[in-house]
Amino acid sequence: MSRPRIFLRPPLTDKDLVESSGHAGNDAASSIDMNLDDTVDDRERLRHSQEFHLPPIVKSRVDADIQQAHAFAITTALFAAVLISLAQLVEPVDQRTPAWRALRFFTYSSVVINLSGTTLALVLIKMCSEVQFKAHSMIIFDPSSLPARVAKEGIPREVLQNRYELLEKFGMPRGYRTLDAGASFWVLSGNLFTFVSVLMWIWLAGDTVISSVTTIVILFPIFGVAYAIFSTKD
Repeated sequence: MSRPRIFLRPPLTDKDLVESSGHAGNDAASSIDMNLDDTVDDRERLRHSQEFHLPPIVKSRVDADIQQAHAFAITTALFAAVLISLAQLVEPVDQRTPAWRALRFFTYSSVVINLSGTTLALVLIKMCSEVQFKAHSMIIFDPSSLPARVAKEGIPREVLQNRYELLEKFGMPRGYRTLDAGASFWVLSGNLFTFVSVLMWIWLAGDTVISSVTTIVILFPIFGVAYAIFSTKD
């Protein structure tokens, strides 16, 4: 029976020990350097986020949308208050004719539409007010985001061509474009229902000549408001 062979490894020399310790030291140093780089990057992003301000073109767009939403909120709230007063005048009238029923329908619908428009405007104001904070968060947690790169690279030209995309790059939710586009239609609907309610009340409770003249006078503001809203949209 043959004996198993035993292979003896030659003892390590001082040179081998030095090379082995050198490789281990280099790996540890590289790991430490990487950790230090990550720490420095985190601190730099944190400092940058605290000092970050929205670029002028973004801030001007946000401020303009906030002012527009404020105007929508005030207008719809005033219309709702007027229609509530009109509803109190219409309700005691004991008229069951189709015209009076239509007047009640437009009056109550106007109140609901205008109050909903006020709520929508407040939601838009809240979304615009949070853009600054969301841009700060994107700098810290998303180094590849546009707010984190804008100081060095600027804003790309293709982003500047679309104001909704520009705001979304700085943290605006995608649903904002739908709400903002629908706000004009919502406000116009509230204005239309309000004017129709007032006109019907004038025709049902007033003199024919006065009602005719008032109708002509009111039609011009209706078309003017519609043109102003849709001509200023992108």
